[in-house]
Amino acid sequence: MKYSLLHLCLILCLFTWLDAEEKPNILIVIGDDVGYDAFGCTGARFARTPHIDKLAKESLIFDRFYGTVSQCGPIRAELYTGLLPINNGKLANAAQIERPNVKSIVDHLEPLGYRVGLTGKSHFSKGKAFAKIPGFPAGANGSTDGFQTDGLRNFMKNTLDKGDSFCAVVGSIHAHHPWDLGEVGNFEQASLPLPKHWIDTPGAREALARHAAEVEQLDVHTGASLALLDELGVADNTVVIFLSEQGIAMPRAKWSVYEHGNRSLCLIRWPGKIEHRRTKALGQYCDIVPTLVDLAGGDDPKLDGFSLRPVLEGTSEKHRDFAYLSNVHPTWQRAIIRDDWKLVWSPDREKKHIWNNFYSKGKFFSIPWGEWEALAQSDEKAATKVKHVTHPEEYELYRIDKDFFETENLANDPKNAKRIESMKSELLDFMKKIGDPTMEAFEAEREEKKAESKGKKQARKKKNNQK
Repeated sequence: MKYSLLHLCLILCLFTWLDAEEKPNILIVIGDDVGYDAFGCTGARFARTPHIDKLAKESLIFDRFYGTVSQCGPIRAELYTGLLPINNGKLANAAQIERPNVKSIVDHLEPLGYRVGLTGKSHFSKGKAFAKIPGFPAGANGSTDGFQTDGLRNFMKNTLDKGDSFCAVVGSIHAHHPWDLGEVGNFEQASLPLPKHWIDTPGAREALARHAAEVEQLDVHTGASLALLDELGVADNTVVIFLSEQGIAMPRAKWSVYEHGNRSLCLIRWPGKIEHRRTKALGQYCDIVPTLVDLAGGDDPKLDGFSLRPVLEGTSEKHRDFAYLSNVHPTWQRAIIRDDWKLVWSPDREKKHIWNNFYSKGKFFSIPWGEWEALAQSDEKAATKVKHVTHPEEYELYRIDKDFFETENLANDPKNAKRIESMKSELLDFMKKIGDPTMEAFEAEREEKKAESKGKKQARKKKNNQK
């Protein structure tokens, strides 16, 4: 009798999850240049994020969720296609390869009865386009906020009135530079807790204050978007996904393969279906589309990502064996994360590992970087920190559970030799499996394409001159 009751309970739970008549609506909120370490729910003490922290208390919190490339274009392409950069073609903001017939989240969800729309920043043009939802600035570098929820409300309501489910994406422009919105005066700059690898200079403190002010703007917009679900009475049947995107535009954050840049806050809420807890299960942005297709009752779309559902249901606390990180611009790097360990491979020995935008007078983040390099001329500790950014060792090994800002490289400890060799082998095997070229092959192919392009231009010029 006990055996039968147990099976009956399991069957009822299964039907609760699989009930096709209760297909959930979907709301995705994604930040802009905001890392995992920017929120109260992850321990941050420099910005107030009450709406996001409240959402975290109602959600499954992924503490190990990654974008493969810590840049806007690639991370959104990965999110909306379910494919790794090598397969969706968006390798970096400034580097891409041709990949025809790539499908978008719209292609995957529309056949399942969803209307898919986006308000705000897109930075994405693969597959079928989103329906455009008015109400939020589309660019990332402007100084105008102007967020209005009327368009988002109308999109949700009109979709529901037609008997369809909605998938609405709110693409925030915060906290992308130029960091000139929000209330910077709310922050006592002298007491702000700086990341461990930063150098304490006035520009660094002002940069963090400006960034924090925009993180608070992101929180306001998140709260306004969530309030619409309550207003329309659909909060209980809406899967809410909050993603912070990549980290702040500062050294070893955005444009790198380090935790300060690649690790994202991922919150997933579905009242009554997903319990609040934290998980260290490894996830990547490409896992979102397969997860949503699964929750909507669709078949496995066979993408690079795969459904997080077992973790959401609480039947597993493991998702991926490892997470894989990539960078081709401004420098070539790869990284692999397994359990609490991370191996970073930086074979690009000729270049300084800092983007030349850090020397641009038009970017505020060039101010602290300029201060750091100037201080490094006379201060040994500052010089060590600058070198840590610009000239990392070819292999770096970190315990990311104890060293989030990756300041203590454990690769030179003989006790870690076997671990390093194992992780290097796993990284290279995976790169070979997905067709990701090594640095030498990548550079050779890029030079070949440059020469080919130059030859075509010269041929056109010659032909025009003959006319």
